[in-house]
Amino acid sequence: MLSPIKMLSPQDIYEHVRGHLLAQGAVSEDDNGSCRLRSPNGRKCAIGSLVRDDLYDARLEGVGISYYRHAQDGALLRTLYASNVNAYDPNVINLLIELEQIHDDASVEEWPHLLAALGKRHAFA
Repeated sequence: MLSPIKMLSPQDIYEHVRGHLLAQGAVSEDDNGSCRLRSPNGRKCAIGSLVRDDLYDARLEGVGISYYRHAQDGALLRTLYASNVNAYDPNVINLLIELEQIHDDASVEEWPHLLAALGKRHAFA
């Protein structure tokens, strides 16, 4: 019998993305300055860092995670689920949207403070 897939907890997701973004210290974007799950130079955004390398497909690009707030399904949701991130859970999708907003909308210098504040709001820190 196959064991069930163990999904990452919201705290696991937060810690993974926080560690990734702070270590990378740069936005994942294309040559036009548009945020990307994976950039041509190998960077990954908050959501892109959660997608397993063997499951990443360039066709996932172009639609931010906030699009899926009310969606029932989609390629990115399925890929995240296969990567052990249950983006079908409203609490998880809301956390992912907050993490995406930090990556996409804030300066890199603001990331440490904003990530710490997010962690406190969610009682992760």
